[in-house]
Amino acid sequence: MKNINILLIFLFTVLLFVFPAKANAVLKIPASAGHKKLISHPQRKIYISADALKNIGLFSKVYTLIKKNYVKNENSKKLIYGAIEGMVATLDPHTYFLTKSEFKEMKEETTGEFVGIGIKISSRNNHIVVISPIDGTPAAIAGIKAGDIIEKINNIPVFKMGIMKAVKLLQGKPGTKVKLLIMRKGFKRPKTFTIERKRILLKSVKYMVMPDHIGYVRISSFQADTNSQLLKDLNILNKKENGLKGLILDLRNNPGGLLNQAVKVCSDFIRKGVIVYTKGRLRFQNVKYYALDQHLQPDYPIAVLVNAGTASAAEITAGSLQVHKRAVIIGVKTFGKGSVQTIYHLPEGAGIGLTTAFYFLPNNVSVQNTGVIPNFIVHSSKDYIFVKPLPKLREIDLRHHFKNPESLKIKKMIKNNELSTYFKKDNQLKFAYELLKSWNILKSN
Repeated sequence: MKNINILLIFLFTVLLFVFPAKANAVLKIPASAGHKKLISHPQRKIYISADALKNIGLFSKVYTLIKKNYVKNENSKKLIYGAIEGMVATLDPHTYFLTKSEFKEMKEETTGEFVGIGIKISSRNNHIVVISPIDGTPAAIAGIKAGDIIEKINNIPVFKMGIMKAVKLLQGKPGTKVKLLIMRKGFKRPKTFTIERKRILLKSVKYMVMPDHIGYVRISSFQADTNSQLLKDLNILNKKENGLKGLILDLRNNPGGLLNQAVKVCSDFIRKGVIVYTKGRLRFQNVKYYALDQHLQPDYPIAVLVNAGTASAAEITAGSLQVHKRAVIIGVKTFGKGSVQTIYHLPEGAGIGLTTAFYFLPNNVSVQNTGVIPNFIVHSSKDYIFVKPLPKLREIDLRHHFKNPESLKIKKMIKNNELSTYFKKDNQLKFAYELLKSWNILKSN
């Protein structure tokens, strides 16, 4: 009975959400994750209904039966954690429970440094699908591609497996290897890829200089230092060109990240007004985020590249720049993730990311499921320069130290005779460049 009483107290604690969110970190999970926020708020009393009490009693009965009669003496913590994971799994695809070690790893990833193979995954039709390998990581070097279906991880079938369970199988210590059984369009049968886990240090911003005083900046995710990296690169571009006349901002295959970084990036180009606002069931979840009126860049034209892998915080950036008429959007409809996850710290170092609100663009439009619609619909070429094409996987399809090669950051000027090679591979980039070039010609006449 003592164990049951402890269990009931624990369950009541979870149901009452007495663990206030702590404003000391904002976290990101791989694949379908988008922006998150942390907030502090007073504890609220929530009254438990008779039906809820009855169901808690049912849970206690099952727990007691397992502890008394199951063929093995299972650990109580394992049972309770499993129950919590099951409860969370009944919610939306972006709500998740994390153990202490998983929580720690997530915090590391927010800084742009983590151990792994470097892929973003999601779930489609009960399959674990690769959204994209991260530039320069072990997965990318091994040949993992966007759209690959993972059938097994270390010989364990992952069909109908939840995202977080699959992520756990992919994780491990640096130097250890993970074996993936991959099915891909064009394969007659699945192939095995053996990949070594390494400590990965990501740089979320890369740039290059194009002819005609046009700059190119790629943001691959929104990490804690993304905006500071962006400002440094924009400063270099402006100095190199004695002032930019146009900017291509590439957000393709950007799964999102930190909301505050998206707001800061938008504030580099938008002078004033609302960038985004959130709306939830509770009053304190309704928050407006305004342009910060700092580090404002010159008023040059901007073209933003997006695709089906542009999600969450990246959609906020693209959508807000579009609504404020500060940029034109080029590409195809974005992923369509418009929900906000609040991180709650639980006892024993565990955590839960709970969907608490939806975000809306300044024109009161939500991108949930619908995504951001480009001004110019331009479909992708077979290959990109910095990113790979993404399968048509979007929010609506979801179920309920290893440095990047220096070559990825191109500091030299690209000559005119080299552009054709780039443009053959990336017609979305070509369209953006030609648009900005024409814009400047018309402006000068």
